[in-house]
Amino acid sequence: SSSSSENKMQEEIRKITRNPSLSQAEKSEKVHQLYQSVIVNHGSATQTAPSENWKDATYNDEKNKILGCKHYKRACRVQCPDCKQYYTCRHCHNKEEAHEMNRHKISKMQCMKCNMIQDVGQVCKNPSCKATLARYYCHECKFFDDEEGRDIYHCKDCGICRLGKREDYFHCSKCGSCVVANGQSDHKCFNGSMDADCPVCNEYMFTSTQPVRFMRCGHCIHSSCYVQYAQYHYTCPVCRKSLSSMEAMFSQIENVLNMQQMPPEFKNTMTNILCNDCEEHSVARYHFVYHKCAKCGSYNTQVLSKFEKPGEVGEAAPPSESPPGGRSPPGGPPF
Repeated sequence: SSSSSENKMQEEIRKITRNPSLSQAEKSEKVHQLYQSVIVNHGSATQTAPSENWKDATYNDEKNKILGCKHYKRACRVQCPDCKQYYTCRHCHNKEEAHEMNRHKISKMQCMKCNMIQDVGQVCKNPSCKATLARYYCHECKFFDDEEGRDIYHCKDCGICRLGKREDYFHCSKCGSCVVANGQSDHKCFNGSMDADCPVCNEYMFTSTQPVRFMRCGHCIHSSCYVQYAQYHYTCPVCRKSLSSMEAMFSQIENVLNMQQMPPEFKNTMTNILCNDCEEHSVARYHFVYHKCAKCGSYNTQVLSKFEKPGEVGEAAPPSESPPGGRSPPGGPPF
């Protein structure tokens, strides 16, 4: 029976670990060989054996012999439940394989201290090893992290582990993600806003290891991507709403327009515009660059059409001049 076989195997392991003539390394190797023989006898060697270099430890910091990979510090490899190959983390796996590793279905791992293959867990089950493989371990995500001082918590609603302390975040059921608690009153989002790729680097943000921020419009972007993007752009790359308060810039534009009058031939030239910020249509006097929204005062607008007809600025556009569908095709902001 399975129980008698397991008892017999445990007895063999005790004999090996209590043998005074064997070194620690020899004991670990013999215990590993014992486990491998059981796998072979059950006819599943090809399904559970790791890749050819499975004995070669991988390092987060090779110079200081800190085990892991470039993504995490940890002393184990995990087995992909689909391809049965062993990788230090799912990111390493996903980079090499044509499919993604399902972290929640991981059941096997290899301790990189003693090389023994075993059921996944925080502590090595080899009696002669018993190494703690990471400071943090999540049984739900099968996630290991040995970074000292790093706070991690598992969000049941998100279904994954996230950086930070649990008390510092709240789960927003609307966008389906965790948000900093002290920003809860200012949090603006919409259904599934995190279920999207970063509009700059195209990485899926819900499971991204990079910090994500919400813009004023509710769209998300990697914090690092935002810093780079905002150096050259002032509108959301998705919806074109202003990234921040533009009052100071709009005031400067007003001063420029007051000092620079349009040529006389454009005196009666008007424009139908769409404001990217308030999404309202209005009429503005034609300018080569800037057109002010009559509803909210924003200059973050798009010109839909021009017409030669005297009229008061801010009146609704004549029906015959309104563009089909009421909105303009995609196009960049005026500045």
